[in-house]
Formats: sequence, structure tokens, C-alpha cells
Amino acid sequence: MKYVIIGASAAGLACAEQIRKEDKKGEITILTKENYLPYSRPSISYYLKGVVWESGMYLRKASHYAAENINIVTGADVKSIDRKAKTVKAGRKVYPYDRLCLCTGSKPFVPPMKNVDAKENALTFLDLEAAKQLKAKANRSTRAVVIGAGLIGMKAAEGLSKICRSVDVVELAPRILPSILDEKSAKSVKKYIETEGHITFHLGQTVTEAKSKGSRITSVILRNGDELPCDLLVLAVGVRPETELAEKCGLEVNRGIITDTATMRTSDKNIYAAGDCAVSVDMLDGSKRVIALWPNAVNQGTAAGSQMAGGNLTIEKSYSVNAIDFYGLRICTCGLINAQDEKYSDKIIKSGDGYKRLIFEGGRLVGYVLINSSANAGIYTNLIETKTDISTLRGDLSATPDPFIFDKARRKDLMKGEPVI
Repeated sequence: MKYVIIGASAAGLACAEQIRKEDKKGEITILTKENYLPYSRPSISYYLKGVVWESGMYLRKASHYAAENINIVTGADVKSIDRKAKTVKAGRKVYPYDRLCLCTGSKPFVPPMKNVDAKENALTFLDLEAAKQLKAKANRSTRAVVIGAGLIGMKAAEGLSKICRSVDVVELAPRILPSILDEKSAKSVKKYIETEGHITFHLGQTVTEAKSKGSRITSVILRNGDELPCDLLVLAVGVRPETELAEKCGLEVNRGIITDTATMRTSDKNIYAAGDCAVSVDMLDGSKRVIALWPNAVNQGTAAGSQMAGGNLTIEKSYSVNAIDFYGLRICTCGLINAQDEKYSDKIIKSGDGYKRLIFEGGRLVGYVLINSSANAGIYTNLIETKTDISTLRGDLSATPDPFIFDKARRKDLMKGEPVI
């Protein structure tokens, strides 16, 4: 059996390793357009600010792939898939497959801005190569402007603030981290980051054009007419699923690659998809969307690899969960934190520098935002994942929970058979 995987990040590596667990002899080839072996993408912000070295970012040693007989081809930019011939073409080479998995991830979304395209100091921040370029161009005299105050933009800004003279962040939304924070929590996080990171925010704004000298941007103009000096422009507005290959070969695509979401099989029985390019079903509200998170990519890749090798692993649960920190401020979020429907309610608890927001749908916990309040966040996550009826619990859920909110049988299950006090 010949297996080909396009993409070598979380989903691609998980897919390959699961195939090898279930098929010891099959031929596994991973094609990646990057020039690196699989590495931790979330670590690029830590690389930027000098907390980790490149050598510490790799997920496995090169010897691991040799021992597992997994062939990784770097610098392989796949241009086409021939579903009839069951081949993949990268450059001049053609790779035949019996089973194929698309783990193509996502690509930066760059909004239209006058005089920005192709400028040498306008960079994205999504992979190791981009992080290297950013780090090479930043220094103590650099005035950086980051477009986008989402997770990618904010981690870029944090890293640059350790290096640069000044960092301005421009965000179209009225608050920072709009995908993981509500209005009230975003306000407090913004204030903390302004103080600790000396970052200046321009909310409800976007960059309309840039001024330049030759190939370098010197300043940017905001929608309100303000002009910001700029030696380095980071384009971190967001990402889009990389679906071009799937579309070109005729697979079903709707914002992301469509699969049956349990086995990750696409509209072609011999082709699977996993990771940030594939559509998931959110277990909490049934919505179909891309859940672009590392754990979700690993789960999808594992399921796809099992199915490709004749196994029976499937995806059981998909939902959003984030754990991130900025300048020592710990933020944990999970579930439906931006639910707007009247069927949802919430409860907010503030204590010192801690903030806790719990979101409910009737008698179920469906989401949370925890800032400096992450103790036992795993219990909240378990309540969400298992759709527990909170009326069966003992004590105040809004207080710091412990296993004793559950009955004896459930505590025993949670503690995996250990003695129950």
C-alpha cells in the first residue's frame, strides 16, 4: 500500500505515525513545501522572542523518521493531483498513491492595501521561515506595525515588543483577541498588555495604504487618516484554509475541504483531509466550520491515518479550546464564548486580578473564559465535553471546582480507577 500525505505539520505527522502503527510495511511519503522537518508551529512566537532555539522546535529527531520508514520530502511544492491516475505531482516528480491525505493547513489572508504588495519589509507570521525573516529584520531601532490583534497578530506583537523600539497593533474589531475574548475580558487584557508590553493599539481601524521609499515601507495610513511610522509591517489579519489543490482536482469544498467528519474521508473514497484545511462539526452547536487548533489537527490526522490503513479510529468530539499567555497573563478559553442567541446565558466572577466567565445553555456549561483563573480548568472542559447536566453537581460551579462536585461514581471514573476518598 502506498500512502502519500501532503503537509508535514500536526495533522500530517499524526496521520503518518498512525498509519505506521496500523500498517508496518506500507510505503509512507510526506510531501512538504517547507524546507524543514515537522516542527511546532505554535513555537514560532517563542522563537521570535528568543525563548526557544530552532533546534528545540522540531517534533521528532531525523532518526525517528528513518527508524519508522517514513519518507519526508522537503521543498516539495505540490501543484496537482490526478485522481484518475492516483498520482501527485510536485515539481518534475510524480508520486503514486493508494491512499492520499491532504494536510495542507492554512494560508495568510492579506486584505487589499495600497502600496503594500511585494514590499520587502511587509511580512506574514505563520511559519518558521516567516519568523526567521521577521527576526532578521527587527532590531532596537525598528518601529513595527502589526495588522491584526487575533492570536497570530498578538503573539507576533509580543515577540517584537522584546526587540523593537515601538509596536503598534491595528485591529478592525473593537477589541483585541475577538475570537477568544468577550468585550469585558478583552478590555482588561488590553490594559495589561499595554502596561507590560508597551504596545499601542488602534482598534476599529485598518491600514488603507502605505508610503514607501523604493522597496521599503516607511509609514502606513489608517482608515481614520492617522499615519504611523513603520520600518516593519506584519500582516496577521487572519488565515484561510488552503484548499486550492482540493478544488483543482474536483473535491467538495465549502470554506474548507468537506469530509464525513468522522473518518475524515473526502468526496473521493481514496482521499482524506485533516487539520486546518478540513471542515469540522462543532459538538456544542452542530456548526460546520474549520476549527484551526493543534489538538484538533492531531485528532483528525490520527483518525485519517487509521482509516487509510484499514483501522477504525474516528473523530468523536471537536470544539474550540485555547490556552495562551501574554507577558505572564494566562488565558484559557473553551467552547461557545461568543454565543449570541438568547438561549445562552453567562455568569462573570472577578476576584483580584482573576476573571472567570462561564457560558451556559440551559442546564449545561458550553463555554468559559478564564484569565488568571485556570486552576482546575480541566474540570470545566470535562463538563463541556461530556455535556453534563449541572443540576446533578454539588456545590457552586462558579467557585474553584474540584472533583467533589461530582458524585462518587463519576469521581471514580475521572480518577481512572484510583481510590475515591
